[in-house]
Amino acid sequence: MVNTIRNQKKSVFVILLALLFCFSLQATRPVHAETEPTQLANVILVKFQAGTSEMERSKLIGEMGGQLLRWIDAISTAQIQLPDNWATARSGMDALSVAKQNPIVNNVEFDSIVGGVPIVEEKIDSQPRTVNSTIPTTPVQVNDADYLNPQMQVYAPDIINLRMAWNYTMGSAAIKIAILDSGILASHPEFAGRILPGYDFVNNDADPNDDYGHGTHVAGIAAAGANNGIGMLGVCPLCSIIPVKVLDSSNQGTWGGVANGIVFAVDAGANVINLSLGGASVTQAVTDAILYAAAHNVVVVAAAGNGRSNTPFYPAAMDEVIGVAATRNDDTRWSLSNYGSFVELSAPGYAIYSTYNDMNNTYHGYTYMSGTSMAAPHVAGLAGLLFSQNPSITVAQVRALMQSTAADLGDPGRDDYFGYGRIDAFAALQASAPVLQSDASVSGLVWQDDNSNGIWEENEATFTDGVSIQLYDDGNSLVGETTSNGTGQWAIANLYPGGYRVAASTSGNTRLTTLNTYNVQLESGREIAGLNFGIAQTEPIVFSHQLFIPTIEKTQ
Repeated sequence: MVNTIRNQKKSVFVILLALLFCFSLQATRPVHAETEPTQLANVILVKFQAGTSEMERSKLIGEMGGQLLRWIDAISTAQIQLPDNWATARSGMDALSVAKQNPIVNNVEFDSIVGGVPIVEEKIDSQPRTVNSTIPTTPVQVNDADYLNPQMQVYAPDIINLRMAWNYTMGSAAIKIAILDSGILASHPEFAGRILPGYDFVNNDADPNDDYGHGTHVAGIAAAGANNGIGMLGVCPLCSIIPVKVLDSSNQGTWGGVANGIVFAVDAGANVINLSLGGASVTQAVTDAILYAAAHNVVVVAAAGNGRSNTPFYPAAMDEVIGVAATRNDDTRWSLSNYGSFVELSAPGYAIYSTYNDMNNTYHGYTYMSGTSMAAPHVAGLAGLLFSQNPSITVAQVRALMQSTAADLGDPGRDDYFGYGRIDAFAALQASAPVLQSDASVSGLVWQDDNSNGIWEENEATFTDGVSIQLYDDGNSLVGETTSNGTGQWAIANLYPGGYRVAASTSGNTRLTTLNTYNVQLESGREIAGLNFGIAQTEPIVFSHQLFIPTIEKTQ
């Protein structure tokens, strides 16, 4: 009876966990970047038919109630400012309709704010308040449901400091990671839009579908998507993936197939090749293929094997290959991992949650696996991040960075169980990042916009009263602040490279006639000038006063 009650409680607990898991999947939404440009409310660009006369253009602009701001002759386009009431000013036919229905007009569109090519000027002496750092201090936020659910125990990304590393890069579609394995389930949503053409050297066709599950699991560890609201997250979530099937439905293949797969991957432009496979010896064909990869600056990563042995395991034991041992969730050695002088690095390999080729299994397209097969793609993904950060990096540099920044486990220094240590993605990318100098700056002018059209014209003077300039970094923290000087000039210097937002604000009866924000990308040693703001005076506030005469008793 007691066992029955315990079993019933256990069943209820499992059901509650399942409901919580499903709710977390439904409640989470992916993050989308804003891509639409900011339109100016009443400034349009009208492209006229070739050969249209100035008189015809002027007549149409007059019919629109507009004012010509600039004529761009080379592309037959006029920049036109419309009145504030342009949509209702023409008896039911707005200004845009007037233009679009005229046969001399080729195209009509709103003008929009875009980033132009900056000009370089001498720095203006300024003493702004600035704070910045070259070292990120907070992890990148993600919304991947299973990773965020502690019940799923997705521990590996945190152990290798992955989300801190992503402050430098989350990968690049130009960087390609080849997975030589049992194939990949290309339709898995974690790989959406990033699977490149591959090949099946088992069935000799161009469909490297995974009929075992091992390859899909390995691919997810290296490069599953991030911030897609589902599942876990791969080490290099923006990298492209080349699927190369060299193992069959029994997870077996031939060295000839592996050699073919390596050469195919190199010729397909792979930057990294992952080999979660191997044996006690290797053929010359595979040796030659790996040398071919090395000659083309391709990093080759391989599993050290699961035999609890120090017998060399190939191709991991080759000099040109990074052999990877497996660790646990507590940074200790996974007990079945091979060891020996051929182990170069170690990475999480115990109970790793990743993608699977069966979308109808218990975890709906994910599962847990253990082994050095799971450790190797963590290293392959980190190599992908390093290539993304610096596409001109060499294989030797990639290996040196991962070795020198690895967390030293076991005996001090390199040892046979952990190699140079367990990889640390954050430390590796931080070490690879260029040393940043605070020698960039931004500057501009503030002018009196007499006609309030947002365009600085020759007869309009610079102006300064009541205008404050603030600078925010890409984390929306205030990093600089100043005001314009007596001639309307302003500058903020001593800035690190990176993305910033420049904002202007006014006080009193002063208002901006331009947009109040510029988004800029600073490079070391450069000044972005020409960040100008127009201002105008508003009408003074008129107060209405009523004379109050009290009634005094007993007076005439």
